[in-house]
Amino acid sequence: METDSLTIVFSTREENPSFIKHLKDSSGINSIEILQFVNKGEYSLTEIYNKGLKEAKNDIVVFSHDDIILDDKDIWGKKILQHFNNSDFGIIGKAGTTSLTKSGRWWDEPHFMVGEVWHQQTDHDTGKIKRWENKYSGNFGNRIIETIIIDGLFFAVHKRRFKKHFDEDFKGFHFYDIDFSFANHLAGVKIGVVFNFGITHKSIGITNQQWEINRAKFVSKWNNFLPYSITPEIIYDNFRIELSNQPKIAIIIKEHNSQSLLRCINSISKKTSYKNYKIYIAGNNYNHDISEADEGILKENSNIIFIDYRDKNIAKTLNYIARNHIDKDTELILFCEDKIELLNDSLSRLVEIYNDRKHLIGTMGIRLHTTDNKIYHAGISLYVDNQNRLKIYFSGNGSYYSYNPGIQYYATAITGSFMLVSKEVFFLLGGFAEYYQEAFYDIELNLRAIAYGKINCFIGDAVAYYYPYSDKKNNSCNNENLNNDFQKLINFINQNLNNRNMLQHIHFL
Repeated sequence: METDSLTIVFSTREENPSFIKHLKDSSGINSIEILQFVNKGEYSLTEIYNKGLKEAKNDIVVFSHDDIILDDKDIWGKKILQHFNNSDFGIIGKAGTTSLTKSGRWWDEPHFMVGEVWHQQTDHDTGKIKRWENKYSGNFGNRIIETIIIDGLFFAVHKRRFKKHFDEDFKGFHFYDIDFSFANHLAGVKIGVVFNFGITHKSIGITNQQWEINRAKFVSKWNNFLPYSITPEIIYDNFRIELSNQPKIAIIIKEHNSQSLLRCINSISKKTSYKNYKIYIAGNNYNHDISEADEGILKENSNIIFIDYRDKNIAKTLNYIARNHIDKDTELILFCEDKIELLNDSLSRLVEIYNDRKHLIGTMGIRLHTTDNKIYHAGISLYVDNQNRLKIYFSGNGSYYSYNPGIQYYATAITGSFMLVSKEVFFLLGGFAEYYQEAFYDIELNLRAIAYGKINCFIGDAVAYYYPYSDKKNNSCNNENLNNDFQKLINFINQNLNNRNMLQHIHFL
């Protein structure tokens, strides 16, 4: 049954009419009940909040700190009601995590945190206001991202769906939220984080002796369950995109493992509605470990060209195929490892965006997940630390939600595991630098595109699995070659530090 009203509960040291007015004005709904509890420390928040649950006239009860600002334009009340009316979640908030360590500190593993919260502080000497955002994950719009706990800054409870009350053994103002949400999660209540309204906290959360006492109490209470984590589903839309303009694509795959190759090609065939492509496979092992039937399917497919080229240098192999074998009327080249299995119509999605900005585009890439559903690639960033050392980060790597779910124009780099580039741009940039033996040839190509004035794009709603090879032979890398290749990338960057476009993409810590 849908509901169109809610109750908001907050504890405050003094009567706070301005905050009450702000809550009502920013909520976007008329039927809102405010339960203000003036509390100078006599009661714990667990006691206040249980009292609020009991007295609330509405099914939806919001619990809030009294030092927050809600964005007026976001009509937060309407959006909370929509979330509950359109889902089976029982508790939602603005920040949380999918994992808890044995310490009970929910921020111990920042790559598993979810949500976005703004903070502001006023300098008591100058009166200046400083604002910053704690961005724990990407912004997922109208979605609810499932977590195991939520932060107590601002959260909402559906009275007909929650199962555990606040534990009044937790005194003071700490860990009431972590215990309440975790207890409900374990009882089967769905907990989640929402994104479609903004919130600013006018202070910074701090720990003190009572916080430490309550942390120890939480750890003792839930010791048999900690550490605890969930493995979320990968978020993607299974869209099918029909494009009237389908420039010809050469998909170039350097094959390492026949089973992986077959899985990769099947996913392209099944997931994409794109028709105008041809696959070029440079092979070492193909047909050695697949069935005769599968071998026949591959060889009979007129869209698949096998090329016997066995150079260990990957950049040289890919350049050779692009320069000597692809059709003359090819407009786009997709470099794709056989480790890839598409989850949606990523190919059409990339071309859709390319068609709109083809004269600006350098490289394009997609979101890649490992088989445990964690992020493998969501773009690549380059940093120089305070000791002048270059650091390469695969954005979001090892997390579930630390990525941009939309389009990121002006990305620094895209992995060569799945990289789309126009044939014209690829040849204009000279192809992949063949002095790299193992790696980083893809990063240099991205940087050359930027230096030339092109933009690299990460497309967060185009998604695939990235499978590591199971055999040591295909997973092995020569450490000496990797170190040499890394030094070559450093040399390239040093030689181009006067290029303003490229310099803007290197972050100095």
